[in-house]
Amino acid sequence: MYFDGDYLPESQPIFGVSDTAQMWGYSVSDTIRTFGKKLHGTSDHVSRLLNSCSEANMEFDISSTDIQNILLHLVEKNTPLVSPEDEFLIITYIIGNWSFNPSKAGDYPPSRLLIHCSKINFTEHAKFFIEGQKVRTSITKQIPSESISSTIKHRSRMHFVIADKEVKSIDPDASPLLLDYDEHISESIYANFFIVKDNTIQTPPLQNILPGITRKKIINLAKKMGLKVEEKNLTLEEIHSAEEAFFTSTSRIITPISSIDGISIGTVIPGNMTQKLLTEYGKNVGVDIVAQFLRK
Repeated sequence: MYFDGDYLPESQPIFGVSDTAQMWGYSVSDTIRTFGKKLHGTSDHVSRLLNSCSEANMEFDISSTDIQNILLHLVEKNTPLVSPEDEFLIITYIIGNWSFNPSKAGDYPPSRLLIHCSKINFTEHAKFFIEGQKVRTSITKQIPSESISSTIKHRSRMHFVIADKEVKSIDPDASPLLLDYDEHISESIYANFFIVKDNTIQTPPLQNILPGITRKKIINLAKKMGLKVEEKNLTLEEIHSAEEAFFTSTSRIITPISSIDGISIGTVIPGNMTQKLLTEYGKNVGVDIVAQFLRK
C-alpha cells in the first residue's frame, strides 16, 4: 500500500484509534479496478475523488497527475506478487485535515493519502453471474443530500452497515437497496441500481445517489447500442414488476439481480439486455467479464 509518501506492506500499522478517519469518519475514497493489470477509468475516479474533497471542505494538495502516478507504481509493485490471471481492486483514501481542538481557527494538520491494493476475489463473486444477486429494500433510509451531498464518496457509512445487517437478518444472501425519504429507490451499499421495463433501461436520477462512474459508462454504452435509457424516480411497485434488474459497480461492472423483496425478477440470469451490456462492456476492455469471474 501507499501511505503519506511511502510504499509499505499492508500488514504495517499506519495510524491509531484516535485518528480523524477512525474517530470521525472524515475521509473520502474512490475505487479503481484493473483489466489485464491496466488501471480502468483512472482519470474519472481520481477526478471524483478530488471533487469529493472539495465538496467536503477537505484541503488536499496532491495533484491528479501525482495520484495517478502513485497508482501506476502501486500496480507495478504488486504485480510480481500475484498470479498472471489476477486483477487488482485499489481503494484510494484521503483522510481529512481536521482536529477537534485546533490551536487556532482553521489551523488543521494536512490531509493524508492512503492507497490500498488487493486482489479481486473472482471465486467469491462468481455465484452472482450464475444465480444473480438477491436484493431486499431496507427500512434504513439513504442519507439525504441536504445532510451530506450525494456527490461525496465518503466513508461515513454506518447507515449502509445497518441496512445490510437488517436485510441479512431476513435473508443472509441478500444485499440491501435503500430508499430516500420520498420512498423512491436510491442505491445499494456499493452499487447503483437499474431495472429493465418495457424495453427501457431505467435508473434513479442523481439527486440522492452517488454519481457512479460505471453507472455513467453503462448509460453511455447503452445509448451507443441504440437502447433506450431513462433516469427517473422509481417506486417499489415499479421495481417489483421489472423484467430485469442489475447493479453497476467498479469491481463487478454489472451484477445481475435475481429477486427483489422475495419477488423473482426475469426468468434467466443474466437477463437478455443485461447480457448484451456485459458483452459489449467486455469488448471495450478486452475481457469477457462473466468468464473472468467464472475463471473460464
